[in-house]
Amino acid sequence: LLLQVYSLDWTSEKNRIVSASQDGRLIVWNALTSQKTHAIKLPCAWVMTCAFSPTGQSVACGGLDSVCSIFNLNSLCDKDGNLPVSRTLSGHKGYVSSCQYVPDEDTHLITGSGDQTCVLWDITTGLRTSVFGGEFQSGHTADVLRYIGWF
Repeated sequence: LLLQVYSLDWTSEKNRIVSASQDGRLIVWNALTSQKTHAIKLPCAWVMTCAFSPTGQSVACGGLDSVCSIFNLNSLCDKDGNLPVSRTLSGHKGYVSSCQYVPDEDTHLITGSGDQTCVLWDITTGLRTSVFGGEFQSGHTADVLRYIGWF
């Protein structure tokens, strides 16, 4: 059985990588030694995107469950050895295909979705700050599949 890696991201220091795969895990790697530092079991195995926060203290992911899950890498594992979700960003009506933190901010993140919208989130409150597209006349008329980066 061949499982695909769907997404990966580097820390700003380029010393760690996070990867998301069909196996239902996010894996954080030491890029210098190729060793795993975290293997995070996800609430939804069908993950499509992942991102490191600017400080490298947390990772985000999203997929077919239509939410973006945030994990604090400094949190204690539960009794089963799993890292708990520290924040769930809910509100998309379609899969989450991309996520990226606002540069230099661990508190804001943008997601792209199959519901034809992009959403800017306040991670501290879990609330949407802005919605781009969707019901607006000038919005996308097809799925938002991949967000490339900040201008």
